[in-house]
Amino acid sequence: MLSIEQSSISGHVWIMGIKQRRAREKQEVWQGILMAAREIALREGWQAVTIRKVAERIEYSPSMIYEYFASKEAILIELLCEGFRQLDVVLKTARSSCEDYEERLIRMSEAYWEFAMRNPELYQVMHGLNGVPLDGNEKNEKPAAAHAAFMTTVEALNDWSQLRGIDLPDVEDAVEIFRAFLHGLVSLKMEDRMHGDDAHVRRLIRRAIHDLLAAWSLAK
Repeated sequence: MLSIEQSSISGHVWIMGIKQRRAREKQEVWQGILMAAREIALREGWQAVTIRKVAERIEYSPSMIYEYFASKEAILIELLCEGFRQLDVVLKTARSSCEDYEERLIRMSEAYWEFAMRNPELYQVMHGLNGVPLDGNEKNEKPAAAHAAFMTTVEALNDWSQLRGIDLPDVEDAVEIFRAFLHGLVSLKMEDRMHGDDAHVRRLIRRAIHDLLAAWSLAK
């Protein structure tokens, strides 16, 4: 027979087990909702994504979805933030992949491209493409979510410029130039307005980043 103390401990463990299982189940539903929205968008476009369609895909009622997200826009904002979190991991991995600072920037640019090609529906949410219905207030969430990925690139460019003894007047503006170039390539590809295969795009990226850094080097 268990003592009172042993019974209390056993009961506590049982309750904690239930709480952990419920938390795990809620997390699984949360992730299921996000994945369902992405799958629908990938096949039909973001304008086709509705709470009802998401609910049908994961076999829940629409009211259950509303227990996790107040609206479709709330799902989009969470995906926007998740996209930038994933992009930051990708950029950090590319940054640490070699010792040469110029090659790091080139690899980070290639990693940006690869991320967009692997996750087109997520990239669309991150940048308001393909009819993503986020209004001005909701888009204000973007700078906070994108800050880490942006700063990872700022730090990599600072490493390069300091090694070369180059004083870039505004590193953040320089990063925006990188981003504008890469975003342009991605957008053209997503609209099927770019000729050439992936190897061609990689050559463009390498040449553009190399030439840009060379121009900044001459301006020191």
